[in-house]
Amino acid sequence: MIKDFKPSERVTKTEYEILFYVDSSGGYAFPCDENGNALYDQMNDTAQQNYAWCLEHPEKFPYRFNKVHKNSWSYREPASGICNCGKRIQLINEYCGACECPNCGQWWNLSGDELIPPEHWEDYGDVIDYEY
Repeated sequence: MIKDFKPSERVTKTEYEILFYVDSSGGYAFPCDENGNALYDQMNDTAQQNYAWCLEHPEKFPYRFNKVHKNSWSYREPASGICNCGKRIQLINEYCGACECPNCGQWWNLSGDELIPPEHWEDYGDVIDYEY
């Protein structure tokens, strides 16, 4: 069994931005917090200058001026664990529900169980055994 197994989890991220749009096709967007406070540390000098210019010219943005917009998205963080070689790996389906440690070549299933390499797996062909 892989060490320090961490199951996959759904992660939701939320970011906010201040929008200055000329029309529905777009315009300027700057990072901010949920209260609309600009995050200057996430802007380079040019972006900061553009933000100041936008604030000084509300007439240029009849569609949307200085409006806070919330962007949220979710993704699945894959399961992970520490391989026998000591490297933390992500357990991602590379081949038939299994993955190989890029450091040492050990194979694992997505639940963190150690596997033999796929070339040694038995092939049962098209045999399907159903119990009714």
